[in-house]
Amino acid sequence: MRSPSFRDDRGLVTTEIAIAIPALLLVVGLVIGAVRWAMDAVTATSVAAETARDISRGESESERLAAAKRIVGLADWSARSGATELCVDALFPPPLPLMGKVTVTQCAPR
Repeated sequence: MRSPSFRDDRGLVTTEIAIAIPALLLVVGLVIGAVRWAMDAVTATSVAAETARDISRGESESERLAAAKRIVGLADWSARSGATELCVDALFPPPLPLMGKVTVTQCAPR
């Protein structure tokens, strides 16, 4: 029989696993979300460059921005014209609530 001074460790491993599994799932979910957000940002960079080139060549701005929205729906798309260049912006919501919005901008000469 055990002495009362010894600690009973039964169930300790189960408790540790019960705490570790949700923490691991949270970390995996955050990593997957960050990778997805980064992939959308990289795609938006390419789409913004292509859209800016197409609009500067004379294609319809509204049609090209709608096409960009279909490709990367997470972003808000807009175009602005300068004297020498046309720029397309994609405004992304923040990946985490405490971060600011992220803007991807690509320009093409007029």
